[in-house]
Amino acid sequence: MKRYAKFLMIFVFSVVTLTACSGDSESSGKVLKVAKDVELASMDQHIATDGLSFEVIAATIEGLYTLDADGNAIPAIAKSYDVSEDGLVYTFHLREDAKWSNGEPVTANDFVYAWRRLVDPNTASEYAFIMDVAGVVNAASVNAGEASLEELGVNAVDDYTLEVTLALPVPFFLQLMTFPSFFPMNEAFVTEKGADYAQTPEGLLANGPFKMTEWTQGHSFKVEKNDSYYDKDNVNIDGIEYKIMKDAQTAALEFESGNLDVVRLTGEIVDLYKENEAFTLIHEGYLWYIAPNEEVEELQNVNLRQALGRAVNKEQLTETVLNDGSTVANFIVPVTLATGPDGKDFRETSANDYMTYDVEVAQEYWEKAKAELGIETLTLELLFEDTDSMKKCAEFIQSELQTNLPGLTIELKSQPKKNRLELMRAGDYQLGITRWGPDYADPTTYLDMFITGSSNNYPNYSNEEYDALMNRIGKGDLVYDIEARWEAMKEAEELLIARDAAALPMYQQGNTYLIDQQVKGIETHSVGVPFIYKNVTIEE
Repeated sequence: MKRYAKFLMIFVFSVVTLTACSGDSESSGKVLKVAKDVELASMDQHIATDGLSFEVIAATIEGLYTLDADGNAIPAIAKSYDVSEDGLVYTFHLREDAKWSNGEPVTANDFVYAWRRLVDPNTASEYAFIMDVAGVVNAASVNAGEASLEELGVNAVDDYTLEVTLALPVPFFLQLMTFPSFFPMNEAFVTEKGADYAQTPEGLLANGPFKMTEWTQGHSFKVEKNDSYYDKDNVNIDGIEYKIMKDAQTAALEFESGNLDVVRLTGEIVDLYKENEAFTLIHEGYLWYIAPNEEVEELQNVNLRQALGRAVNKEQLTETVLNDGSTVANFIVPVTLATGPDGKDFRETSANDYMTYDVEVAQEYWEKAKAELGIETLTLELLFEDTDSMKKCAEFIQSELQTNLPGLTIELKSQPKKNRLELMRAGDYQLGITRWGPDYADPTTYLDMFITGSSNNYPNYSNEEYDALMNRIGKGDLVYDIEARWEAMKEAEELLIARDAAALPMYQQGNTYLIDQQVKGIETHSVGVPFIYKNVTIEE
């Protein structure tokens, strides 16, 4: 590998030298070069559902609030806010120097339009639910088509005063305002672009630190410093170049050659770089699980789902196959997500063995399932995205299931992430490896996914008892009893995973990266936007 890397460095140096001699200045200035192993799915904040999309949207658009390095919500477009004594009416005072990249001011009307668009049934946003999570008056009714857009609890008092009315107090409301779904939109621009909005750099506006200038779908994209940004003097790099590289080894070699500044490592190559000064471990909030599609007749059998969830050696998966700092998950609410009224992490006082690896138990469930289904053999298809790490993960899961559950055949189906998500949303799959990253620091960001009819309920799980419990937690009597609410969320997780095996948790993601030592100030977050680049510096 080292000999190859040295040859690659010589080759790249020659190419760069020739490029410079030809007068190409594209690489001039301080540009952060980042490798990603998945494609950019969408730049429309109401259509996007994945971490990378939210990351890039947040680099180009700011909302009322943003996150600081410690994950606290701090003012962005909002200078300040007032809240009524009952916690139901927020009045945000907007800064008057914020502008879009076309020179137009960012106003309260931009938030009103964007929030209405999010819950508009015609938008069909999978994140429309988050407006209801935020407690905004009539959010669910508007999204269901039962109330008009104008009845949503958001109002522009004047150009720089935004009033939001909630149906009930929401303790994490301000943190939700840092999430891209709540960011503003310029109505005139979005209307003018129509179906072309957010499809190309020309179809986008920015009011944040950067603006998109290039986008070759499936290959690369680029953002440059936004000269219209109100805080541009504190943005210290000229832009960010993203390259889509699904093979981790190739990306690592490009890092060694000086062509990349940030690269994610996976699998066996992690060990090659553990002593490298650029080696960085980042704990992330993503939790990966297998979604068994209950629209498939066989997967309606709870014993089959229990067998599948317990037949994979998750310790070997995380330590040998992934080898990237990921940890075993036998639960759906991840570690270090949220702290309860007792001051302890949710996982610290909850069971951690809802779905442990146990071949003997898995086979007992398998025998019950076969008897109930009247079968001796079964073939299921496992859908996964086409990254290098996920291919290895899927192959390992296939081997474990086929070895530990005799008579079961697992066929693999690899798809680009965007296609994988589309198939799962449509219910056109059997088993699917997927993940969820927390949008806010409360267990409901995971538990709400599995309510009947939720747009993120990939398993198509439906349980009246679970729905009723989640309704009490989110909107009912438990909202005002913090301790009882916390205990009820533990009950909900146990029902979801231990009893119904509606989702089959695999691991909580931890990522190992190579980050150039000259790069400082990349902010990572386990909740909400995963990476923020506004405060990055590149030393000489």
